[in-house]
Amino acid sequence: MKDLEGKVVLVTGAARGMGRLHAENFHREGCVLVITDVDEKGLGEAEHMLRSLGCQVHAYKLDVSDRDACFEVADKARSEVGPIDVLVNNAGITECYAVLDLSERAVRRMAEVNYMGYVWMMQAVVPEMVKRGSGHVVNICSVAGKIGTAKMGGYCATKFADIGITDAIRMETWGSGVDFTIVNPGYVSTGMFEGGKVPFITRWQDPMKVSRAMVEAVKKNKAEICVPRANVLMVALLRGLCMPKLLDFAFHTLGVDKSMDGWCRAGDRPF
Repeated sequence: MKDLEGKVVLVTGAARGMGRLHAENFHREGCVLVITDVDEKGLGEAEHMLRSLGCQVHAYKLDVSDRDACFEVADKARSEVGPIDVLVNNAGITECYAVLDLSERAVRRMAEVNYMGYVWMMQAVVPEMVKRGSGHVVNICSVAGKIGTAKMGGYCATKFADIGITDAIRMETWGSGVDFTIVNPGYVSTGMFEGGKVPFITRWQDPMKVSRAMVEAVKKNKAEICVPRANVLMVALLRGLCMPKLLDFAFHTLGVDKSMDGWCRAGDRPF
């Protein structure tokens, strides 16, 4: 089990939701925090909250879709805080509309933030980890990266990509001392999927439970976790058997294909 005491942890998308909880839970392990977000106001609130808990925290505004900005923030964090021991790629957005109704901006923005942002941050942080022979990267993926779901097509595509590139870089850095963890939550009640309705076969997941499971996965150096485990593994297995029509039938029968019919963007989100 890894000892996280004193480790420098960088969390993207930390202004709200699971990102803020990730920062809070790493603080409980005695870590030094670097938090980033495009939402400057929310980032300031998160920084204030963490400082009130006695956390040593450094906040930087960052749009992870900007590759140059990712490198600049990573360099600044290393200079002002120290080498980054753990990178948590958490920043993400969604537009829950039918594929044929997605705007060009929505498709591009989801890809730029959810996928390319992960790539840029890994390129900015991982080489230095490899040089010193230690480090850990957590990529927050999703059950949506295991199986496509109606009205979540654009989001699902980015999460499929996140899982794929994590598998690739893990093999590319084999033996380097850098470890990777894929985190696949189910429906998490953070407001990101406001108005959605979970099918009766599952339930909304407590974001704190997911975040704590993620920290434990880092400590135990797990390559991949699913929360809830049974549900995520079941759909991944069925899709892996190359039986998409069976899944279509099951999802239609269970109402999974209607789960995002009522989705609406939370009004306080600046993106």
